[in-house]
Amino acid sequence: MFQKQGKPRRVRVTVLLWAMFGAGLLVQAFAPHLTIKNKAFVLPPSLISEGKDIHPADIVAHARAMQLFSGVLTLGGALGLALCYRKVLFETRSDLHDLVDRSRAASSGPRIVE
Repeated sequence: MFQKQGKPRRVRVTVLLWAMFGAGLLVQAFAPHLTIKNKAFVLPPSLISEGKDIHPADIVAHARAMQLFSGVLTLGGALGLALCYRKVLFETRSDLHDLVDRSRAASSGPRIVE
């Protein structure tokens, strides 16, 4: 009974980690990418429109916050996924198991070739 409850929980955690990783990539894709020239940020013309007050410090702070948020989501999701898939990622060749019936893989045993 406990094994049945553990598997859906593991699936939910794995899906959550994939979603976290994907969200980090999406935030990175849609974050403002400010270019730097002559040791200064270059604001794109789309951020500068007539009649609006421009606060470059706020724009730069927002861009930095988005980069940090993206990094935390992506790195956190990647590390969590590495923990979830650690058996698959870090097993040695002799420890491989068949995914269907958990028996030793045929290619993992010692082979004698003459």
